[in-house]
Amino acid sequence: MNDAFPDPWAIRDAWLSGTWTSPDGALVTGRLWDPDTLYRWERYTDHWITQRLDAGDLWQPTGETIRHWVNRIIRWDTGERLGPRSRARAVSIILSFYQHCEQAHGLGPFRLPKRWKIIGVVEEQQPTVYQPWVTDALRTAADQFQGLPPSPGRGPRMQHPSRHRLACYLLLCGLRPKQAILLALENLDPDPTAKILRAKIPLKHHADDRATHKGTLPWPLWRAIEDFLTIRQHQLPDTGPHFGPVLTTRSGAPYKRENFRELIRPVVASHPDLADITPPVRPDWIARSPSPWTHTHDDEDPAQ
Repeated sequence: MNDAFPDPWAIRDAWLSGTWTSPDGALVTGRLWDPDTLYRWERYTDHWITQRLDAGDLWQPTGETIRHWVNRIIRWDTGERLGPRSRARAVSIILSFYQHCEQAHGLGPFRLPKRWKIIGVVEEQQPTVYQPWVTDALRTAADQFQGLPPSPGRGPRMQHPSRHRLACYLLLCGLRPKQAILLALENLDPDPTAKILRAKIPLKHHADDRATHKGTLPWPLWRAIEDFLTIRQHQLPDTGPHFGPVLTTRSGAPYKRENFRELIRPVVASHPDLADITPPVRPDWIARSPSPWTHTHDDEDPAQ
């Protein structure tokens, strides 16, 4: 590789590892990647970087080059071409890579077009709609849940039902599991007079976990939060009495997405109707159902 050009592999690997060195020599800590996302982003960037290095134009990307590349990708598991949503995801990954190169390393500017100008407008997949009795059953199960039964090695706080109830209420508000575990205590502004919980709500499908939009959440959620705050522990610097994720583990640590389902599973199993229709429980199965409460997003950017 020509020494005049940066090493794209080193940039990519540092980016996905979550730490890199900026041009001024400062160590920067970025986002933490879940294994599934990390795998997907590695595969697409591997394919892109290898092809563009061979062509000699990795650092002169254009929208037309990206369009031609994504339309020719063959799925490694089925041997078929990518569908519209997968192509849109692949383009977003490449645009994010160049955005990182530009912002974190001072490369470019690349002046790449927006994703929709490259791949066109992709229709969002219609969410699965569940009948109202499903969400009503979950709310009933959450309100009546008595906690996990005693067992060796399980402390008394693990048995407390308020943690499980709060997790269910977060999903009943229409939040996806990732949004539920990122909702922060310092971003809540309850209004007891108007019975409104104003909040900065984490954005769906966003690379930056800190990205939020202003909105309101149903008042019953605040009551569930208040109940949980009586037992909520904290671990500095990630969580504290007045900041950090609303929902924490029994030791006060933030929840991981893959562990979130374990809070919902015993609640669902306690209700005979829910146990019959959800074997096994998906972590986001109820987040896709209609919310039983009013849930408005005041300033949500439709482009996000």
